[in-house]
Amino acid sequence: MNLVKGLVELIHSNKIYIPELRESILQHPKLSVLYEGFISGRFKDDEDAAQQIYNSTKRHSAYLKLKNNLRRRLVDAVFFIDTVKENYSDRQKAYFECYKEWAAAKIILSRNTQPAAMMMLEQILKKAEIFEFTDLVTDIVRALRIHYGTREGVLDKYHYYNELYHKYWKIVSWEDRAEELYAFLMVNYVQNKSLKNSIQENAMLFYEELRPAVEEFGTYRLLLYSGLIRLITYSSVNDYEQILKVCDDMLTQFSKKPYTPGVPIQIFNYQQLVCFIQLKDFNRGRDALPRFLALVEQGSFNWFKYHELYLQLAFHTANYQDAYTILPKVFKEKSYHLLPASTKEIWNLNLAYAVFLQREEKISLPQDDTLFKNFRLGKFLNTIPILSKDKRGMNVSILILHMLFLLQEQKYDDVIDRIEAVQKYCSRYLKHNELFRSNCFINMLLEIPIQNFHPVAVKRHTDKYLQKLTQAPLEVTQQTVEIEIIPYEDLWKIIITHLENSESKKD
Repeated sequence: MNLVKGLVELIHSNKIYIPELRESILQHPKLSVLYEGFISGRFKDDEDAAQQIYNSTKRHSAYLKLKNNLRRRLVDAVFFIDTVKENYSDRQKAYFECYKEWAAAKIILSRNTQPAAMMMLEQILKKAEIFEFTDLVTDIVRALRIHYGTREGVLDKYHYYNELYHKYWKIVSWEDRAEELYAFLMVNYVQNKSLKNSIQENAMLFYEELRPAVEEFGTYRLLLYSGLIRLITYSSVNDYEQILKVCDDMLTQFSKKPYTPGVPIQIFNYQQLVCFIQLKDFNRGRDALPRFLALVEQGSFNWFKYHELYLQLAFHTANYQDAYTILPKVFKEKSYHLLPASTKEIWNLNLAYAVFLQREEKISLPQDDTLFKNFRLGKFLNTIPILSKDKRGMNVSILILHMLFLLQEQKYDDVIDRIEAVQKYCSRYLKHNELFRSNCFINMLLEIPIQNFHPVAVKRHTDKYLQKLTQAPLEVTQQTVEIEIIPYEDLWKIIITHLENSESKKD
């Protein structure tokens, strides 16, 4: 199902309108139902689609034939993506065009139409060299070398393409080596983040191995993977200022390319914004955001991602009013409904934390606000099924948020009722090193009902956990920024102030 669904989403997202494709699908009612079902999300999986269309299982021969029929038509439609009308960079457009023409040239070659194919290949080669599609260059010059060496016997051209082949074979070999080393670092980094020093040491050695090739060739893939290895050198030990320097250097090098290298530019800009969050440097992040947004189309996935990072930066630097300004903009964006369900849940979770802050008078609302005023905790908790299943991830943030609202609304009986369930949750899911801070904070929350909601007693009995948080700040731990939406130290100050205010009202 994933292949066909992915093709449907590609065709639909690129707004490809091919009368022949549309007409051929409409001529077959069941084919049309399958296609529209994938677009609308009506079918959860193959089993669901087969049941609704044939009242059978996904292994039913008729369903398999129908799905294969749709797959063939969609593959054909991929070649009709209009890169001129869509918002692609010049390199992305060149990529589609070069590989489309390469496929056509190979088909022509198979039909023994040699002169036409050679003309096409020589034209593709020029563009492929400019845009540094090195893999494609080696394939093209190999075909040209064999043609001029065996079919036409043109010695000069044979030598020219033979030398070009060996040049690019060497470049591709270095690019593949860089990709291999980066993948090796990442697979080890993901599996065991505790080995920070050895990861840094390997990254430094790998970059030194690649450096001569980077300086000699400096192609797109070489720069990209060597740059990512340099990032690991410093990200593995949380040296964010050095990461910023690497990003600046890589952006400078990529800016010299004769084309727009959109992906690397977005990667290194993204890393810079992450560093600003970890460094709690709101001013640099705020000043850089317009530059980042200028690189992406409004309403695109990356547009939302940059706003999400900026929201995190505002939350982590206590610029809560700035955080508020982002949320209505995002929720009113017309393409918001097209975001994946998990991404929308993240935005709803961010909104919920902002509402908590607003009710603690950390955010002022304009008169015409409806987003915050319409928020209901019960409704929110029922609309985040994906995050709720992430027991060692984002569900931690939901659990904390629920406790915060119960305390805020002084539903103390409900807080007491949740103690046992939360304790079981901690013992089952929060014993991992990367969730150390969350474990500490939830234990602090649990002390509140135990100490009968008295601020002085609560502070006394949670001091040991607060010291642990101080000794293991977020910027040097393995816990992700996404889980700790608002730094726990800041949240704790708000909670204690709330308890103190509540206590003073009793007097």
